[in-house]
Amino acid sequence: MSRIHYFQRYDSKENWITNSTLLLLSRLYNYNRLKFQTVINEILSENNLSLNIGADFAQQQWSTNSVVDGVISQDSFKIVIETKLGDNFDASQLKNHLSALISTSGKKILLSLSKNNVSLSIRKEVISELQKDQYIDIEFASTTYSSIIKIIQETLADYEIEMIEILDDYVLLCKEHQLTDIGEHTILAVTATSSIAINRKYNIYYDPAIRNHNLPFKYLGLYLDKAIVDIGRVTKIVFCDYEDGKLIASADTALDLTDKEYERIKNTIEETDYYDLRKGVKFLLLDQLIPTNFKKLSFSSLRAKRYFFLNDFKDYKEIMNTKQIAEMLNTNTW
Repeated sequence: MSRIHYFQRYDSKENWITNSTLLLLSRLYNYNRLKFQTVINEILSENNLSLNIGADFAQQQWSTNSVVDGVISQDSFKIVIETKLGDNFDASQLKNHLSALISTSGKKILLSLSKNNVSLSIRKEVISELQKDQYIDIEFASTTYSSIIKIIQETLADYEIEMIEILDDYVLLCKEHQLTDIGEHTILAVTATSSIAINRKYNIYYDPAIRNHNLPFKYLGLYLDKAIVDIGRVTKIVFCDYEDGKLIASADTALDLTDKEYERIKNTIEETDYYDLRKGVKFLLLDQLIPTNFKKLSFSSLRAKRYFFLNDFKDYKEIMNTKQIAEMLNTNTW
């Protein structure tokens, strides 16, 4: 069954990603302006920039000769965006865009958007251009599709279904065109209580087939008693039912399993007596669950799930294997 898409996919021109990104941000702005401001400022924060998008309300402010009772004010700003599908930014093109900001009052920002941040050499060339008198009040920032996805995801609560669905489609669009590798550095943490013995025995986790995990992820973490206690790399996600002692592919997918994978799923279904796993379930196969102790310090417990981005950990390196990631999490809290 084809899903409904929020973002068009058939325009051969490069500007489709610009249109889609602006549509995503405009939907967020219309949905919740405070969340939009949070997202924009998080995008700009890596470049030491910020914006006040809403109105400021203040009382008892001094002017030159008096104290006024109240003031309502708002910053004006303009962000000019240059997007690329790859990393083929050209310093001359970016510098040419500065002219679009000269006559603007208030905050002026030139923003580059691509799969990766703009290179250091191009950044230096643009920053050098900004030292000229006509551009002195213009600032430069760079971000990625992955960063936008990650920041919006962290801003939304689980119950904000409409906005999550819009973001999901933007994520899918970026995945279709290889514009993001966010899944390579993402852990999905899920609750595990009565199932944890089976999870560990067969290195497997199961979920309702209809549950959407919102973001791509490479690792799964099991949460129990205020900590992530195991982590494993996801090797395969299998949608299947169980009928007459056999696994049957579901959700229009093929049952592509080795004999050992087949037995792991079959045994999980047969040995689980507290849930009926025979129909409407997807199984996440893990290479191996590695013990860890990534403690949660705040009072509340994990609600259903949470994403962790490995790039946020200062000790993380892309060459790390699952065991090394588990050891790194042992030294951190959340």
